[in-house]
Amino acid sequence: MMHRRCLVLLSLLWLVWLSGCEGVSNEMDLPTLIPTEHIPTVIAMTAEAMVTPSSTPEPTATTKPTDVLLSEESDDGSPSEGASPIDAVELTPASENPIPPADISIFNPGPLSKVISPISLVAYVVPGADGRARVELWGEDGRLMYRKIFNFTTPNPQGRLVTEIAFETPGVAETAYLSIQTQDEYGRIMALASIELVLLSSGEADISLASDTLAPIVIQTPGENELIQGDKILVEGLARTASELPLLVELVAADGRLLSSRLAGVEPTQTGEHHPFAVELPYRIYAPTWVRVVVSERGGKLPGPVNISTVETLLSP
Repeated sequence: MMHRRCLVLLSLLWLVWLSGCEGVSNEMDLPTLIPTEHIPTVIAMTAEAMVTPSSTPEPTATTKPTDVLLSEESDDGSPSEGASPIDAVELTPASENPIPPADISIFNPGPLSKVISPISLVAYVVPGADGRARVELWGEDGRLMYRKIFNFTTPNPQGRLVTEIAFETPGVAETAYLSIQTQDEYGRIMALASIELVLLSSGEADISLASDTLAPIVIQTPGENELIQGDKILVEGLARTASELPLLVELVAADGRLLSSRLAGVEPTQTGEHHPFAVELPYRIYAPTWVRVVVSERGGKLPGPVNISTVETLLSP
């Protein structure tokens, strides 16, 4: 019975629709058809919209792009080609703050070399504000054995320094430090690098070369020419030190005034790695003041720091 009623109802609806169609005008507005050439695009968009988050296909496994390998400087100062590409899965993720090259790199002789007079020095230096660099040799008793200032005329940011250093030692052998430093226009140290040597009065030299030209101290915060406001400044970075002594961090004004100083602990280096350091320095100024943030490594027999890295920043109350 129910089935028959449904058939009757459908028949009546069919008749009503047919009668309505007879009154439809030929001028009736019909929906605009999609141009044939656009149909593939519409189909693709519709299919894309129908994909739900749960039905999104899993990404296909792909090989991670090989990280760019840094090249090292060759003996003549020109870049050498990088090593063979390494399988991407074996690469350590690249650091967000890679270690930059040092402003001063003593390439020859290397640390702990046994040298006889004269010492053949080869170094790469970013000159100071006056285009100069100062080379010194200090004996184990703190006496100055050699000092000379070199002028750079190279148009490149970093110049090559090649010279010979004559010396005399009273004993058979003694420990010494060879250092190179640069200064800014106010006479403040911009960068300093030094190595420990063994001076021989006679015999044969035993020269080692520098293992790399990476900066031993990297100041990551603050940045060069950065504006710092308030009454304290955060200094942080990375350091590769052989000494167990903490780093000395200072704020030095253009006139030489020491505005603040603090010690920053850092883990000694065991296998050439860099370790982080951080320290907050309070200061009191009454007007915007340009200062040089100086981070020094101490602990050697040299009368003073063995490595220095700096940045200049503007402090404001």
